[in-house]
Amino acid sequence: MSLLRSIILSFFTLFSFSIFAKSPDILIKNATVITSTEIGVLDETDVLIQNGKISLIGENINNDEAMIIEANGRVLTPGLIAPATNLGLIEIELEAETRDDRTDHFSAGFSISSAFNPSSTLIPYNRASGITSAIVFPSSGRGDIFSGLGSAFKTHGEIDTKSIATDIAMVMQMGGNRDSRASNFLELEDAFIKAKEFKKSRGMIQRGGFFDTGEYSERDLEALLGLMEQGKPLIVKTNRASDMLRMIEFSEKYDLDIIFHGAKEAWRITDQLVEANIPVIIDPMDNIPSSFDSIGARIDAASILTESGVTVLIGIADAHNSFLSRQGAGNAVANGMDHYEAIKALTINIADAFGLADSIGSIEIGKNADLVLWDGDPLEVMTFADMVIIDGNITSGMTRSKRLRDRYLEVIGLN
Repeated sequence: MSLLRSIILSFFTLFSFSIFAKSPDILIKNATVITSTEIGVLDETDVLIQNGKISLIGENINNDEAMIIEANGRVLTPGLIAPATNLGLIEIELEAETRDDRTDHFSAGFSISSAFNPSSTLIPYNRASGITSAIVFPSSGRGDIFSGLGSAFKTHGEIDTKSIATDIAMVMQMGGNRDSRASNFLELEDAFIKAKEFKKSRGMIQRGGFFDTGEYSERDLEALLGLMEQGKPLIVKTNRASDMLRMIEFSEKYDLDIIFHGAKEAWRITDQLVEANIPVIIDPMDNIPSSFDSIGARIDAASILTESGVTVLIGIADAHNSFLSRQGAGNAVANGMDHYEAIKALTINIADAFGLADSIGSIEIGKNADLVLWDGDPLEVMTFADMVIIDGNITSGMTRSKRLRDRYLEVIGLN
């Protein structure tokens, strides 16, 4: 890292703490703005931020009260969104007391909204690399096919962090495991049948009657009803094309909105995905046939899906490495995916799939000012975020690893 970069980052680290609560006006001048909208890319464009939101986009904008950030042609993108991660729920995978991403008591109704830790050491690490929001899911539930409910959070790290949206989607696992996948589909069917019976019995339950919820709690059944009645998406972790086809049939039977996660063989069923308007969350770096469920994995899957009209979301579930979704998008571009579509796969496609597009995911007037200013092409490995803005506030670029670096340099007398 150059001396100039260190000075700049140190300045913004200190500056962010003094202004965070005030949300001052900020005017970013002469940026290359990747909007993640139909407008596309705007050259030499100014963006004015007021009261935490984008208020103006255009050329030659002036505001005497705003802090001026001279972009000098650098790239400005919407803040990146992690679409399915356990960020804020886990610190060390093998240390049980640091994990809030799983339960032995609940299933479909397991909500992690109250477990999110805004002070997780992994949040600054991901934020400094451009992640401004995360859709956070539990990793596993009681042991059946359902893991639970996910919520959306900003990554600014404020101690009183509240979710952007709570319990916005459910996640489940479908594929090869200890039990037959035929059994899994029967279990899935039984769960939704039980939820429908539960709905019909609500009046009787309120009058003191007994309803056998079976293996599920009332909370679980209410969560399943939320999928059918409120249109919350069901995130289906699966890779095999035949499993995805059966899940499409199931979703049509119960009128469910689904999103496939993993989806290594999704490129084989693009016509069905487009017809059913089903997005897929993929990791372009995870492109080898790592199991018998993903024999058809291929390195150019993102390109095939996008060109076929499938909505692609790029993400990495691991909390330690959610920020590597940007590198994954770069790999997808290297293997045929359109560059602009890859940026959208990190931003607006995710926001839209989870019902958050009114506030985040693109650079538009009226949206939250979640922005990242880059020192180069955002999809290049050697590009870094010069500035990360969340809700109109410049955030700190300091991380635990940088503190350790600075401490080491101080000890050996180089700092």
